[in-house]
Amino acid sequence: MPKHNTRKRKYLLPGKNLIKGKAEVKTLHLADMVICVNGSILRFERFAFKACPVLFRGFRKVETSQFTDMKRSSFVRQIYSLLSENVTSTTASRYETLIKYVRWVDDSNDTELIDKDMFHWELIDGFMTWCGRQNSKGLLSRPVWGRHRTNISWLLKQLNRTQDTKRLPKISNVSGHTTPHKSLDIERELKPITKRFFNSYFKLLEHYNAGTMPEKHPLYDKELLELIAQKKGIKGSDRVAHFAAFSRAVQPSSGHKNNPITKIAMMLCYLFTGMNTTPLAKMKISDVNFKEVQGGKYILNSVKGRAQHQEQDNALGFSKHAKDFIESWLNVAKSMANGDSNSPLFPYYSKDGQIKLYSEIGSSPHASINKLLTRLDFPKITPSILRKTKMDTLFQATESVYLVAMSANNSIKVVSSQYLYGTSGEHEKKLNAAMDAKFSNAKGVDINTAVEEAKYKHSNILDHYEYEALREGSNRSHEARTPTGIRCNDNKQGAVKTINKMLERIGVEMNSDEEACTSFLDCFECEHHSLVSDVTDIWLMMSFKETLQELEVTPAINSMPPKKMNTLLNTIETILGGFRDKSPENYKQAYELQKQTSHPLYSNIYSLNDLHEVFS
Repeated sequence: MPKHNTRKRKYLLPGKNLIKGKAEVKTLHLADMVICVNGSILRFERFAFKACPVLFRGFRKVETSQFTDMKRSSFVRQIYSLLSENVTSTTASRYETLIKYVRWVDDSNDTELIDKDMFHWELIDGFMTWCGRQNSKGLLSRPVWGRHRTNISWLLKQLNRTQDTKRLPKISNVSGHTTPHKSLDIERELKPITKRFFNSYFKLLEHYNAGTMPEKHPLYDKELLELIAQKKGIKGSDRVAHFAAFSRAVQPSSGHKNNPITKIAMMLCYLFTGMNTTPLAKMKISDVNFKEVQGGKYILNSVKGRAQHQEQDNALGFSKHAKDFIESWLNVAKSMANGDSNSPLFPYYSKDGQIKLYSEIGSSPHASINKLLTRLDFPKITPSILRKTKMDTLFQATESVYLVAMSANNSIKVVSSQYLYGTSGEHEKKLNAAMDAKFSNAKGVDINTAVEEAKYKHSNILDHYEYEALREGSNRSHEARTPTGIRCNDNKQGAVKTINKMLERIGVEMNSDEEACTSFLDCFECEHHSLVSDVTDIWLMMSFKETLQELEVTPAINSMPPKKMNTLLNTIETILGGFRDKSPENYKQAYELQKQTSHPLYSNIYSLNDLHEVFS
């Protein structure tokens, strides 16, 4: 038998280089326990006093000797330790829930601390029961109650009390009681704001490169401000402040000269990506990558705290404008950082020139910009509102809950609950169309004509870029521009079956490749049409309208029923008005072409009849 080795292995003794030195312990005073997030200053010293009183009035601290010290500094340190890690926009919500909870504990006469534990289950259960009673009295909304439950659940998990989270009450139908963000109107709000942001950015860029500052913020629009002042009756000192706000926004006393261009750059990034302030503010210059896909896209790599710190790829570069912007901003950011790629992509500069993150200061970048936007009578802009606008627009274009969920980095279940009944924008258009039709009918217009006019007055008219974006990824082999100027998205649909049956009756057989809908006068009623404000489309419709008008006064060669003729003319007039509003420049070009000559398809008065006989 082989002998066993009786020698023992030598102990491996750790060397000094393997022993971690003692961590330096610093005593943090309660007054220094402060978290800044998205424009909010969260002061944890409040928790030390009864009912968590407000400690600051503006910039002045209130004398704390008037408050009751509850002797719970260890509790304050505990919650500060929990909330100060991985600060996100949700941190403020958790802080507010804790304020509510501690106030309830302090104000309730029937509650006593058990084992000096501020998070004892009986206290938490009592607080949730109180929230339920407040909700039943109408004093606390269901979404706020649900938010308190979510935040308490998070705290319990951080304290390794996962089993207690299962004992929290279930709060049903929270989303049904939630008022969602209202999305922006693309034409009246989003596009004008975006145009002003781009204009402001490039003007501020000129000043940055020249080392100067403008006298007024580039968002300043004297004519528009005058109109708003007259409309709202703004006079005296209010009128002075109305105009002076744009000068104060760029004065040295308002902050460092680099901040105005950084704020506008962040607003543009909100527009392109929909990212929240915290992940955007934490990004470094090195987090921007260029990927040669789909014509080249810049990817902003970030981490989303509320999605279990999931890494996010935020593509920016769908258009030339986006590429031009991010390329120029990268140059500015590198210039500000003296070439250091580990510096913040969007730095905030204190008055003495120190660099901080926007997630660390007591103000969000869009706060000051929104003050100027409201002066110009535009709605406020936040990342949440822009994401809602993006989601609504995508859903209206595709009616795909899956695509919206993918775009929003959200679950299909959550998105489908939001769009179960369509979008508020769609409902508003349909309601406006119904009211218009009712009003026209009351004035004596035939109800069918009134409905058609209202329908097209409130329909979605696209420009060339929007149409191309909408059709991207679709089967475009059956698209067509019809003789009326309407786009057919699929000429294998519509009246193709009816036309085939008519041809079969007269003994004409068609190959499947040759089958196509040619009933162009019925395009207005077809679900497969699109209205695109291209010059050629507008010119075609103008020529079609003029030929119709000539036919109307020439009954000898007019084979179209008068009622149909009248309906067509009213519909076309409404659509042309929409084209003019959507793309004034294209409408002007088409109008000049029509003044010179009609579209070749309508070379004479007989053209429409010929087309009608051949294709209908």
